[in-house]
Amino acid sequence: MLSMFLKLADKVPQRIVSRFGGLKNDLAKVGKISFEVYLGLLVFTLAIAGIVTFVVSFFVLSFFLPLFQVVGGALLLSVLAGFVSVGVFYLFAVISIFSRARKIDANLALIANFMAVLANSGMPPERILRSLGNVGDEFGVGEEVRRAVGDVELMGMDINSALRNAAVRSSSRKFASLLNGVITTSHMGGDLADFLREKANIYKKTRRLIMKNFLENLSGIAEVYVSIMIALPLALVIMLSVMSFIGGGASMFGNLDPYVILMILTFIATPAGVGLLLLIVDSLTPPR
Repeated sequence: MLSMFLKLADKVPQRIVSRFGGLKNDLAKVGKISFEVYLGLLVFTLAIAGIVTFVVSFFVLSFFLPLFQVVGGALLLSVLAGFVSVGVFYLFAVISIFSRARKIDANLALIANFMAVLANSGMPPERILRSLGNVGDEFGVGEEVRRAVGDVELMGMDINSALRNAAVRSSSRKFASLLNGVITTSHMGGDLADFLREKANIYKKTRRLIMKNFLENLSGIAEVYVSIMIALPLALVIMLSVMSFIGGGASMFGNLDPYVILMILTFIATPAGVGLLLLIVDSLTPPR
């Protein structure tokens, strides 16, 4: 499969490949798949989505429209499916970067403390980087650090160049700033342990502030949940039940039967509202 994707990527004209520079940079930060393989997978998905959409839409539209309109509509839908496929591939890269960055930012205080302890014992930056690579998966930086270690041990780079490349490839701007600070401190002959301890304290304070804001937002969401998702549905259920029992009142809801509105409220509106609140809470919850 990989060879097929690489062959498909080679067939894409360079003037088109050059337009995917942003995607190439994003994939470098994700670090799980090469740009060439991803581009080949995109071409493959684009072709499959276009063909399947054309066939299905042609079959469905042929029951309702004349032949020339069927062909035009099928072509339009297949092109739309292609645009959606490209958008999904871009969105996947962006979401992957955002997810990795959130995990790294949540562990920055632990990363800085870990490096500070090693630096305080007199360990040089090369060995600090190697030790961080051994446990980096716990902090979300394993991929970046191991690639930096590979640059030093396999490519023969100096430690500052390897850290600079790791900072460029990192999905977290804060971790990139930390690595650049390590480079500057080592280059200027400063105390690396003091620098890392200071950064760890800053990250701890930032983390506490984030958690405090999250708890405040969570209390507000809890009030919204009680008011809108518990009290309001109960009041509406009682009101609609009474209206359905005694009859009348349908004009208040666009001549809809109160029983139908009650079913919509019970089985559609309330579950959808609860699901939306759960998504909001999940998006606001700081990662560990």
